[in-house]
Amino acid sequence: IDKMLEYDPEILVLIEPKPNEPVDRSYCGTAGHALTVGSQTKDPSRVGLCIESAHSILSGLDPANDMALALAFGKLWGVHLNDQNGMRFDQDKAFGVDNLRQAFNQVKVLYENNFGDHGECVGLDVKAMRTQGVEDCYRHLINSKRIFEMLLEKVKRFDYAFQAQCVKEMNLEKLEMYVMELLMTG
Repeated sequence: IDKMLEYDPEILVLIEPKPNEPVDRSYCGTAGHALTVGSQTKDPSRVGLCIESAHSILSGLDPANDMALALAFGKLWGVHLNDQNGMRFDQDKAFGVDNLRQAFNQVKVLYENNFGDHGECVGLDVKAMRTQGVEDCYRHLINSKRIFEMLLEKVKRFDYAFQAQCVKEMNLEKLEMYVMELLMTG
């Protein structure tokens, strides 16, 4: 990283944490690892993170929490939204198809922190299922974008006063049900 920073004084380096593949060891397996590595470079101000949803899930972490951690340090410069079914190989499933609530939380944390207002990038890191025909080869991207847009509309309708009331009452079951009803109704 230091060699890249020295080579181009304008370059920004984004570390995308990944816990495995193509090898079974990793130097930056999580957002915490990547933040630490970036802080030890010659110019930490030019080293940030790109959080991929599936990679956080592969680490056993919540992607929204990884995004929030990087945001807290001003280091979330890119996201790759997708989904993952457990701690298997990197599936790169369409965003939100496996865990809609987790996808909602990611959109919510990005929206609440005005992600993108300063040129940060939201990408969709998905791959077509190997069994589908050529005519549907972009369906995974179309679906991911549509799910993101639908979740963004739900996030914009989120009742933050109700959330504050539930937190004050320490009634998280009430808040959980509110979120689920928001997700499950039109």
